[in-house]
Amino acid sequence: MVPYRTNLDGSMDSLEPRTPKGAARLEALTNTALDMFLDQGYEAVSLDDLITRVGGSRRNIYRHFGGKEGLFIAAVTSLCEELTAPIKSLNLPLSGNPAEALLLFGKAVLDRVLLPRTLDMTRLMIAEATRFPDLAQTLWRFGHEQPALVLADWIAQQQEKGVLCKRQPALLLARQFVDLAVADAQFRTLVGTPGAFNHDKTLSAAVETFLRGQAVGSTASGVLRP
Repeated sequence: MVPYRTNLDGSMDSLEPRTPKGAARLEALTNTALDMFLDQGYEAVSLDDLITRVGGSRRNIYRHFGGKEGLFIAAVTSLCEELTAPIKSLNLPLSGNPAEALLLFGKAVLDRVLLPRTLDMTRLMIAEATRFPDLAQTLWRFGHEQPALVLADWIAQQQEKGVLCKRQPALLLARQFVDLAVADAQFRTLVGTPGAFNHDKTLSAAVETFLRGQAVGSTASGVLRP
């Protein structure tokens, strides 16, 4: 995981050092810091404890990250990039039953959202949103907006082909589908709702609801069921 510095405009600068040894040391520092932040929260983590675990010095941390806050931002931002990479590389089929593409997309997003590491990061950022509002927005962009942008491109192409209606902008529809597919399962898992919960059934229902409202003609009846 290559650490990044997040700028005020949301862009990121790589903090990758020039030598392999330096890169390995910096990666170990960032990974260990991330584990500590996810496990203990921001306030409870001290740089002295981090240095005890991985070595190095305060000077090195301040030189690369500007301090504890910068290290926290770099660690969380880098994890966001890592977690969303598989979504950005999805190759959704442009032909055939659109339900298949939506199920593929929905399952990919849901799998990433429900990873223990993702859930821990979400809990951490909810707790620290007031302290780090820009970072909370970065998490939202990676976790919600980036998947929506991927799906919006597919939706726009389906609209041009006459498979989906053009009544609403593709990005708006993509955001709505992400909410349908993910929000309930994510919230239930975050709060530890007891009892069985069928994610496949919920995802299938999200696909059906979406296509009933947006598919043209007979496409609306081509919904797959688990």
